[in-house]
Amino acid sequence: MNEPLTIHVYALSISDALGYRGQKAVADATVKGSEYRIIGGHMVRLLLHVYPTAAAIPRSTTDADTAIGDLEVAAPLTQNFLDQNFTKQGGNLFYREVAPGQRIEINVLAPRTGPTRGIKPRTVPGVGQIDTLPELAYVFNHEPLILNVEAELSESETITYQTRVPDVEEAVVLKAHAWRERQSAKDVADLHTLLEIREAHPEVPWHLHETNPIGFRKDTVEILQTLRDGMARKRTPFAVPNNLNKIRFAALIAKHVTRNR
Repeated sequence: MNEPLTIHVYALSISDALGYRGQKAVADATVKGSEYRIIGGHMVRLLLHVYPTAAAIPRSTTDADTAIGDLEVAAPLTQNFLDQNFTKQGGNLFYREVAPGQRIEINVLAPRTGPTRGIKPRTVPGVGQIDTLPELAYVFNHEPLILNVEAELSESETITYQTRVPDVEEAVVLKAHAWRERQSAKDVADLHTLLEIREAHPEVPWHLHETNPIGFRKDTVEILQTLRDGMARKRTPFAVPNNLNKIRFAALIAKHVTRNR
């Protein structure tokens, strides 16, 4: 297991503060000895603190998306969230109001195996339906980054907790597959940030530039090549953030990702 890294973060918005509170709630609710990862937009923000680069354009998000390594921990995790005064909505979503118009939201997902792609619900007794993703199985086959986080939410409030995130390449795999399924501009923004991290920190473990990738790496390479080809068009055939430099993004993909023959 990797040694923990310590990062100091600052909430730059209400969304940031809610996200950090959500991460702490996950850390407090996690069953001892179980595997989990913070995924989604907060995964990317945390990685940007571990591997800083001024070329990235951070984005804010409220949801503390969390992947659990085994559906067996879903029931005790659910009870621990309820003990923290969260309300459960379905099997996946937990929320808690902290102020008028402000609420912590935590979405829980799990891995699965099999040939079908995309989100598929699995019924967990006593919990409900929890969404599963095949690419999460790939993520849990790799060691996480363990982070000791000190988060300043305001001048008078700082929280501390330990959390886990996928490393950069596994984060790219997750975000590439997410983009393939929903074609969202926020996933493009996150992929751009992750490739800027790779550009600034060539020491990060990386295999997407190697020839003849297989499995999820091969799929990820193909997805990123689709993104690169779209960026070359005058009218991009999918949503792109307004502040994204499409030429640079395409060049980063060309540099760090092999082109499949």
